[in-house]
Amino acid sequence: MTSWRNAALIAIAGVLVLGVAISVIFQDNITRYRLNPRTPFQTYMPPPPPAYEARGAWAIWPKEQNAGDADVFYVHSTTFSSKRHWNGPIGDTVADARLRRAAAPTEVGPFMNIGSVYGPRYRQATLFATFTHKFDGLAARELAYGDIVGAFEYFLRERTADRPIVLVGYGQGGLYVVGLLQNYFAENAALRSHLAAAYIINHPVALDLFDNELNVTPPCRTPEAVGCVVNYIDLEDSFDAEKYRYRQRSLSWANERQLQPRTRSPLLCVNPISWRVDEDYAGPDGHVGSASATGFTMDDTPPAVTRATGAQCENGILIVDRPSQAFLRRNHWFGDHWGPQDFNLFYHDLTVDAQRRVRTIRLQAASEPAASDPQLDITDQPAKNTEN
Repeated sequence: MTSWRNAALIAIAGVLVLGVAISVIFQDNITRYRLNPRTPFQTYMPPPPPAYEARGAWAIWPKEQNAGDADVFYVHSTTFSSKRHWNGPIGDTVADARLRRAAAPTEVGPFMNIGSVYGPRYRQATLFATFTHKFDGLAARELAYGDIVGAFEYFLRERTADRPIVLVGYGQGGLYVVGLLQNYFAENAALRSHLAAAYIINHPVALDLFDNELNVTPPCRTPEAVGCVVNYIDLEDSFDAEKYRYRQRSLSWANERQLQPRTRSPLLCVNPISWRVDEDYAGPDGHVGSASATGFTMDDTPPAVTRATGAQCENGILIVDRPSQAFLRRNHWFGDHWGPQDFNLFYHDLTVDAQRRVRTIRLQAASEPAASDPQLDITDQPAKNTEN
């Protein structure tokens, strides 16, 4: 009897170990399956759109407009996931808590001292949508971009026309910043003349876009360049699946509101230590500082962890050295690496860089005749349909 019981216990333990092993090996697939909304987008009823005239539609609104040296327009990363909804409602409790606690302090925190920061809430695409190029996932992101269009046009009406602009987009927010560059800045030289830089982080941007749709807003190839794009996806070398996914799939805007896949297009990578577009290794000696801003208020600046990492662009992905501090490492487990991170490896590097580019564009504007600084008029832009 004892032998039978021991054998049974061993068998049960073996099954449990096998189950755990299978879960670990296929954890990303399991997580994506669980997050897949079952309702086709064609029959899905989206939540009501935001009204950007109301302050509740903004996650971040400046305490004082025209403060500092620039206006910062920030589009946050994905904080919403659901098995039932393709797009998150404005003010979703869980998504908003993630935005306030982790995403906003970590992502736009580096830019808070640059000037007046505007960060809209929007009907963001659910996390699963960012993994698919099928109709449902594209449609969810196209709807979200419609909200960003409305927020950006309101931002343009509210801001003072002669101030520098800094665009910041993380994750799916980076995709919508690409849309703003394509649909606003590419065709409006006056607006473009105020662009200090666009920071598109942890979202792939096809390099050949800069030969065509984004040829007037080139990559930032030097630390002193302005009117340009900073883009990188920072991963430790062990994230092979994520490196493959980013390299295989990027998106761009075929027209004002329609996405198109760009399969296996080479990606842009600007190294945020050297601020150059090359594959040279930039060591920790040039690293200004990482920070964990999660839980901080937007008025707080977290302490810098200096020389925490080195980085090198490899085939469009920024491969970073594994930080010795555990709290500066991405978690591999069950989708944790897909949500807002609790840290920003280049928090203080971004602050220094944005300050430098804003200072440069202000000096350039001051040296030009006043007549060359036209008032911006968004009525010159093509009409945008922001209805569902």
